[in-house]
Order: sequence, then C-alpha cells, then structure tokens
Amino acid sequence: MPTLARFTSHTKFLLLSSLLFAFSIPTWAGGINAVAISKAGEAMPDVVFYATPIGTPAPPAGKIEPMIVAQDHMQFTPYVTIARVGTEIKFPNYDKVEHHVKSFSPAKEFEIKPYQKTTPAPILFDKPGIVVAYCLLHEWMRAYVVIVDTPYFAKSDEKGSAALENLPAGSYELHAWHPDMGYVKAPLTQLISVNAQGATPIKFTFDFVPKKRKIPKMDQVSF
Repeated sequence: MPTLARFTSHTKFLLLSSLLFAFSIPTWAGGINAVAISKAGEAMPDVVFYATPIGTPAPPAGKIEPMIVAQDHMQFTPYVTIARVGTEIKFPNYDKVEHHVKSFSPAKEFEIKPYQKTTPAPILFDKPGIVVAYCLLHEWMRAYVVIVDTPYFAKSDEKGSAALENLPAGSYELHAWHPDMGYVKAPLTQLISVNAQGATPIKFTFDFVPKKRKIPKMDQVSF
C-alpha cells in the first residue's frame, strides 16, 4: 500500500502534467469555412480566400519551401497558386515542346524564354499582388499566382468551399478573388470575427459567372 507521501507526490505529478498539457493546447484553434457562389448561384472553384488580421501584424513567415507551377500537357498546373510573400516558385517544362513563359503583372514581371539548355532558376515573388503568367507560344496557357502577406489562405474546391485553419481569435479582413477578376479588379472583402474555437461560416456571392477555361484536347495540339 503506497504511503501518504508517495500518494501526494504522485497526485502533484498528475496535476502538474495536466496543467502543462492544458497550456500546450493552442488557444487559436479557430477557423473560417468560406464558400464562393456565382451570380447564377453555382459553386465556384479556384477562388482564393485570404484573411489579414486587423490591429495586429501577421506572424512572420519563417522558412518558406519552394513551390512548383509546371508546364504539363500544354497547361500550367496548378491553374491557381497561393503563396506567401518571399516564396520562390519553379516553372519546369514537362512537355516535349517549348514554352515561352511571360508575366507582365506589376506585382512580378518575369520571363522564361524557350530553348534554354538548363532548368530555369526559380522566381522570387517578393511583394503581394496578383500575377498572371502566360505562354506566348500557346495562347490558352495561363496561370495565376496570388501572393499574400498572411499565412491564412486557402483555395476553393469544386464545391466552392475552402477551409482556413488555425487562426487566432480576433478581427480579420477576409478577401475573395477569382481568376476572371485579373489583377485589375479588387477582391471582394468582408470584415469578420473569428472565435477561439470552431469555424466561422462565410459566403461570398460574385456578380459574374466564371468563364469556361480553354483546355484543348491533346490530339488537337500541333507539336
């Protein structure tokens, strides 16, 4: 039978362990469940949602892993990319034909010319904004890169839904942007509050119906 002293020590240990565990649980487990709807009431995929804190700076980025936007099957993949300021993005060509990648966007102008003998260096995206990358040789090829200065972002799926997770409780500006808006039209914005627990549901209704993407069949493409 354990002595009273041993029992008391064991109880203190359990209590201390419970307190340490409790304090180790993040208090910022809030989130946002965002939905994008078109003017026709249909779900909108490829909508970028990003939340910027109000009254407090966004947490520092830390180390950012490089990303890839590939030229593959005569398309840019992914079609829409979200990245934080300071991200490097590679644009490898996996096709058997040459591409000429060019961006005229104010947020980042760059060019990857065809016929390069070596793999092109990654592009550093060092300021926020919308970047549109084109292939000058194949007019249907287009990629959108959204550079944001916040870690809280997500892209909508085929159901128009996106989940932004691990947000500290507080007030935010939640922005919603679709590729058809280009880099000229401002994103839609809502002021929202995020609780310390659970997810805040938010809906954005756009005033247009997205254009259908031009995706040619491979047997119709000249090599």
